[in-house]
Amino acid sequence: MSGMEQFEQQLRETFRRVDPPAGLEQKILRRLRPRAARPWPAWASVAAGLLIAVGGSLGWMRWQEQRLRARQAEQVRQQLEVTLRVTARTLARTEGRLKSIGVQQIQLQEASWQD
Repeated sequence: MSGMEQFEQQLRETFRRVDPPAGLEQKILRRLRPRAARPWPAWASVAAGLLIAVGGSLGWMRWQEQRLRARQAEQVRQQLEVTLRVTARTLARTEGRLKSIGVQQIQLQEASWQD
């Protein structure tokens, strides 16, 4: 037998038909069937409900807190705006009074705060 004949013999042996083992078809079909969904334990539904309730409550509380802070910030902004208007008006009146008595410039000194 020549080398080529041996090679062909090995190829035939390698590619010969092999019958599947008994029961293989049933095993494959069993694995392909969808598995029945396992029911949730009763405590899992309760726990999920509690998590949703607690999460929703915390989210609502945070939203309310943010709304409160926004309202407070707006109030502070409005108060500052009024304060600045009053201060500007008072400074303008004071400047007018000083000019009416002949004061053109005021020397300013830095104040120091001590306990």
